[in-house]
Amino acid sequence: MPILCTVQMPAGKPRHQIEAALRDISQVLIQDFNVQPTQVRVTIDELPRNRYIVGGVMADELDGFDEKE
Repeated sequence: MPILCTVQMPAGKPRHQIEAALRDISQVLIQDFNVQPTQVRVTIDELPRNRYIVGGVMADELDGFDEKE
């Protein structure tokens, strides 16, 4: 049976960081669940900052939450 993991995060991180996170998360799941690499599926959904809210404030309106992080 496959292990499925989805991470949701703000859009804009560099490709090398996304790929490193995918590899790291995959390795943890393989190790902790004692499964074969082909049994693990990891996806990262990058969300536009105008598509989620934090504490009642749209993410694209939060101080320090700009695209230039």
